Amino acid sequence: MSHDSSWPLPARPSEPRSFEAPTTWRWLLLGATVAVLSGLTVALGMDVGGFEAWVWTVMLGSILAGALVVASALALRGARLPRAGVWVGLALAVLFRLSLLPAERYLSDDAFRYLWDGKVLAHGINPYAHAPSSKELDALRTHRLDGLINHPAHRTVYPPLAQAYFAAGYLLSPGSLLGLQVLFVLSEVVSWLLLLGLLRRWGRSPAWVLLAAWAPLVVFEGYLPGHVDTLGLPWLVLLVVALDRRIGWLAGVALAAACLVKPLPVILLPVALVHLGWRRGLHLCAVLVAVVLLAYLPLLSAGDGLTESLWLMARKWSFNGSLAALLEASMPQATARMLAAGILSALLLAAPFLGRSLTSRLLLAQVACVVCTPNLYAWYAIWMLPLLVLRPDPALLSLALLLPLTEVVNVRWRMAGVWKVELWPSVVIYSVFYPLLAISAWMRWGAFAPAPERGSPSSLASGEQV
Repeated sequence: MSHDSSWPLPARPSEPRSFEAPTTWRWLLLGATVAVLSGLTVALGMDVGGFEAWVWTVMLGSILAGALVVASALALRGARLPRAGVWVGLALAVLFRLSLLPAERYLSDDAFRYLWDGKVLAHGINPYAHAPSSKELDALRTHRLDGLINHPAHRTVYPPLAQAYFAAGYLLSPGSLLGLQVLFVLSEVVSWLLLLGLLRRWGRSPAWVLLAAWAPLVVFEGYLPGHVDTLGLPWLVLLVVALDRRIGWLAGVALAAACLVKPLPVILLPVALVHLGWRRGLHLCAVLVAVVLLAYLPLLSAGDGLTESLWLMARKWSFNGSLAALLEASMPQATARMLAAGILSALLLAAPFLGRSLTSRLLLAQVACVVCTPNLYAWYAIWMLPLLVLRPDPALLSLALLLPLTEVVNVRWRMAGVWKVELWPSVVIYSVFYPLLAISAWMRWGAFAPAPERGSPSSLASGEQV
């Protein structure tokens, strides 16, 4: 059986790259995608049915709209879109987000914690020093949103750059989430511009940026009312830019900033070091360590409070895992966590040598994390979207489409105050993810594709996807 490294359509070898004008059926598909996204956005911004009906609308509507977005991106993969068309598409993406800002309902209460942390920091108090329920902070409880903080008995888990974003959001709009949500929009816009630069540099169609800009996952998980992951997107894309240009110090700044928003991007460090080589890799490590230390230095007065909640989450929390969940079902949790961490470390160290290109290696690191993590919330997939723009991967795309199913847990939590994890969403998600992962490995698609990034004739001859 012959293997084709492109997905889902082969590139034509040894021909100069060219783009054709979109045909009628492509425009119809694009119009249907815009219509479905617009209708779903309007429905989510209105009081449509009870909370249960609203959550189901989010879950199923996101899957439908996401499938149309993927289909549109694939259909336009070789299209010569007018420059104005790309900007119109991005402008529509901004409108989708802005229309959700006044929404009263929400899928997560994390953003209320962000606002509280920002309020604490804006008042000159170390946010790691006290839990929100501490008597020392009683004077700050002046707004109704202060009573919606999740886990009030635990100190904050979010790193220093995230705290700076929270404080800026609070100062922009004290007593509301609007300031934070504006920062979410600005972060995404910057990431889109950086992605467009990479697509142009690699000779790819700019239509691929719509895969991130129109993704229902980030539209709904990022703005109802929001997740911190969105703030890390420009730093993640900047990391790819720095690695592509082999600028070690810039890669160090970008990776440090991304990890100071959320520690998750640290999984990309082995790939970055191998890609840069030992000399530039040393530059990356030196800058990474320096930036992280400088960020934490003003907050050291909190002592163990800096990492108390982070370690608690790492030891105890479990949600929608696959390998880690199976291990925890067969052995003590602490042993299972250590074994899963060991397997993850081995896979991350192997990823730079298994992938044949920068993007495939970065995607393999994300695949390793998905397989081994004990916690896979829907918004974690936001970190995958920029890389999927640069190299679409069937298995990871299935996660971006199906992870909103896990929001079913919010129905019980909001309506009955019971956090009960449903098994069926995980069964559905991983029943699709793992077969697609196996097929991709066999057919050398996505993360397993051997082709380089650039759209040169030599890369086309090696089977690069457009």
